[in-house]
This record gives sequence, structure tokens and C-alpha cells, in this order.
Amino acid sequence: MNVLIGVTGSIAIYKTCELIRMFIKRGDKVRVIMSEASTKFISPLIFEALTRNKVLIEKNEDWSNELNHIDFAKWADIYIIAPATANTVNKAANGIADNLLLQTYLACTSPTLFAPAANTNMYLHPTTQESFKKLNIIEANAGLLACGDEGIGKMADVQEIFLRALREVNKDSFFENKKVVVTAGGSIEKIDDVRFISNFSSGKMGEALAEAFYIKGANITLISSKNHNLTKEIKQIKVMSADDYYKAILNENPDFLIMAAAIVDYKPKYTPGKLKKEKIGEKFCLEMEKNIDILETLKDKKFKKIGFKAEVDEKNAINSAKNALNKKNLDAICLNLLTKNNFGSDENEIIFLTKDKEIKFDQDKKENIAFRIVESAKSI
Repeated sequence: MNVLIGVTGSIAIYKTCELIRMFIKRGDKVRVIMSEASTKFISPLIFEALTRNKVLIEKNEDWSNELNHIDFAKWADIYIIAPATANTVNKAANGIADNLLLQTYLACTSPTLFAPAANTNMYLHPTTQESFKKLNIIEANAGLLACGDEGIGKMADVQEIFLRALREVNKDSFFENKKVVVTAGGSIEKIDDVRFISNFSSGKMGEALAEAFYIKGANITLISSKNHNLTKEIKQIKVMSADDYYKAILNENPDFLIMAAAIVDYKPKYTPGKLKKEKIGEKFCLEMEKNIDILETLKDKKFKKIGFKAEVDEKNAINSAKNALNKKNLDAICLNLLTKNNFGSDENEIIFLTKDKEIKFDQDKKENIAFRIVESAKSI
């Protein structure tokens, strides 16, 4: 992907360095355009070192090669202006192009994102707010600003800008207006108010799936017992018990349910307060009961359902997954063989099973496996 980044005169410019690194790490090509004011905050040399490309500024625009705003605009798959000052936002919204950065915006036919950074009063000014309606804006965060004021105006987190850019370029019309619920983590079942039983599920696969479906254009809700650092555009619901997961899923009523959470099979009989070891004695025997099987309980629901099944018994794993597929009336199931990857690893190996096909996703990073699952979900 060819990523063109425009930077304007704001103290938030330091965040742009990390944004560039994220794209470079992904293997994207990055070029930078700097406004004259931005060069007072940071040297073009820093961006050239990060991108290994010449930075375009007023002084070096050259029409004998590609170092000009027209060629930069044609080259870009996406143009991200981050940080975007209130001045730049208001000019762009009204078609004013009195510098290279804005001339490139008017010449660019690819999606353009603006990540504003401004003083709260400038950000909330009616003129700026009206300009936001005309542009593709990534809303700023609230907090303590560099000027000392408290309020909205901090440039969005780079992770949010990064994911939004990937969504703009990669969104699939199939998932437009589709509501997808992804579950992640392991359920937490209380023994008393200070103790619980759970499992080793890290939530990484569920997080990767939420990001992948988001990037492909779906409206995402992530239901998890873990904390996840994701864009604000992904709705997150924090839960604990299997019952919590079940109720949250029912409330969302999705088009697709991706059940990547590891639900504890048996839950203890809950005792309010704190059990005292002096009263328990030398042995602690828990009374357990079978937990709700969420997917089986939801088997008559009309939305598409993809389950996950972790197995260590490689010999019988396929049959076990197929039995679960049929018993729970799933549209697909992802068989996760734990012979190579334990819970918490960054990689996975999945066999994607439906009633009439079997696809093996070889060992790969969970992020890449997630995109393969998203693509396969289109055909169920």
C-alpha cells in the first residue's frame, strides 16, 4: 500500500513518527509532505530517515521528477493528514489550496483522512465543526493539551489512525452495514468474591478477528473478559462469566457471531464473601456444575455462527470438531490444534470446517489467520 502522510504545524507531530513506523513495519511504502509551519517543529530529515524517501516541502518541489504534489497525489492509495491543524481543516473544507499539502489534497482521488489536533476552543469553534462535516475526520481525544488547557483536541491515538486507514483502503462491500460480534478471552467463574476459575485464553485471536472484520468494513462489537487496545470505532463490552457473554450476545443480535472466547465447561457453586481457609480445612473440594454451552443454546438463532474448538488430541480432533459443528448447528468451526501453539502464542494453525468443506490455514501470525477467516466467512 502506498501511504502519503501530510503533516502540519502542531506539537502533535511527534506522534506521526510512530504512525509512519507502523506502516513501514507492515511493509507499506510511505512518503511525507510537510507544510512550511511543520518544519519549525521537526526536521524533514527525521521523516526521510524513517521512510527512506525524500520529503516534499515548498523549497524542493521539482517538476523534472516525481517530487511534486501532482505525482505524489497520483502515487497515493491513501492520504493521511496527521496532525491536521484547525487552519488546514477549514481551508480543506472550503477548497483553499495555498500550500503544497492542500494542493495535493485537491489533486488526490484516493481517500483522504484528517486527524485534527487543536486547542479546544479552536476545535469546537462553529466554523471548524462545520468543516468537519465536509471531511473524513478521525475524531480527536480529550485530555490535557500542550497549551495547558483541558478538553478535546488531542490528535487521535496512532493505532486508531492506522486501523482507520487500513479500513478505508480494504473495506469490502459484502460487510458494509453488517453487524459482527466477536467474543474473546476466557470466561471467569467466581468461587467467592476473591477467587475464581478460568483458563489460559489470552484473547489475542479474538482481538485479531475484531480488527480484521473492522478493516474489512463491518460494524464490530468485541465481547471479552480481557482489556484490548483497539480503535474507539470498535464497540467493546467487558464481561466475566459465561452468562455475561450469553446476555451480551443476545443484546447485540448480530448478523455474524464469531465465538473465539474460551468458555469454562464447569463452574463452581458461588459463595458470597470470602471463604476462610481456617474453616475450609486441609482440603478444598469445590462443588461444580455444568456451565451454559452458549453456541448450543443459540443454535436456533438465524444469524451466522462460527465457533472455535481447541484440541490436543490430533487423531480425533477433526471428528470432534465436526460433531460440535452439527450438534450446535454452526455455519463453520475453526479447529485450533494446540500441539504446536499454546494459549497466548502470537501464531496459530487453524482448520476451517463447514458441513461440506475443510480448509487448512497453515501456521501463521494470528493477524493473518484472522483475515483468512474473514474471507472464508463470506461464503458460509
